[in-house]
Amino acid sequence: MNPVQPTRRRSDAVANRAALLDAAERVLLRDGPAVPLDVVAREAGVGIATLYRNFADREELYAAVVLRCYELVAALAEEAERSAAPPLDALAGFLDRLLAERRHLALPLLGGSGPPAVDGADPLGPRISRSLGAVLKRGIEDGSVRPDATAADLVVIGAMLAHAQLPSDAWDRAARRIAALVLEGLRARSDTVRLPAGLTGPELDRIMTWGIGS
Repeated sequence: MNPVQPTRRRSDAVANRAALLDAAERVLLRDGPAVPLDVVAREAGVGIATLYRNFADREELYAAVVLRCYELVAALAEEAERSAAPPLDALAGFLDRLLAERRHLALPLLGGSGPPAVDGADPLGPRISRSLGAVLKRGIEDGSVRPDATAADLVVIGAMLAHAQLPSDAWDRAARRIAALVLEGLRARSDTVRLPAGLTGPELDRIMTWGIGS
């Protein structure tokens, strides 16, 4: 018996699952949620049986795509929280990485559900808010960030920037400029005018836990 076969099978299974998630992402954005699953399998370059070995049904596949989106944003927010850079630089890095990964982030913005619960794990939406809130708190305490900025502001801004409003190349340039304007707006100044009321933290957590529009 060849001892490398089980490892290769596991490697193939991981690659197939990733290919299916990538394909589902593309197909959902292009064709909408009613697209037949065999289209997803074909786009991934695998058979429909391979899709069903990985995902029991359409809902499980789509939930896995959404979960991966939120996991990515949570990882970027936690990276910003761990950064030793000045708070505004850490936030600039967060927005820059988010824009670089935006093709993975559009689905939860199209009226879809929030991230499915993972046993034993903190809900991803509140984790994102906590990490971004920690960066803002450092900036408010050191006087570099305006005192009325909130994690909810950053989450909404990130969601807006990730959802392209123009053809891809044009949106990349426009979104990076908007991100720079946002960062400049976060900077504390002696003549800063207080912002109008926005989403509260609990409101944002509820939206991100139970789904946009629910």
